[in-house]
Amino acid sequence: MSEWLYQIRIKVTENISNDLRDMYQQNLSKNLKKIAEYHKMVLVCTYDAFEAYCVEAEQNGIDGYGLYHWTKATIEDPLKKAKHLKSFAFYLGEDQIYPKELASSVQNQLKKINNKEL
Repeated sequence: MSEWLYQIRIKVTENISNDLRDMYQQNLSKNLKKIAEYHKMVLVCTYDAFEAYCVEAEQNGIDGYGLYHWTKATIEDPLKKAKHLKSFAFYLGEDQIYPKELASSVQNQLKKINNKEL
């Protein structure tokens, strides 16, 4: 049997989302960035990833992108857009999924953060 791969996602407030997508001025944003950098990872906003997927599909022809219509409908729906703007995933380079050991390490560091905006 092949090894399972994992992805760590977090949900944050609109305030922290804006900061994570822009300047990393808030303490929580700085702490999240440190965790990502420690693991040689980056934080990616789910909405931004969905939007980039749609742009790529539209540039290359949507026929090769099986989730295009669902993703496009999601980013165009105001309620879903608001939800996904506050969702972030840890990526290892371009890899959206990674071994359990790495995911567990990120999760353990996240558990140490005591902040209502996370």
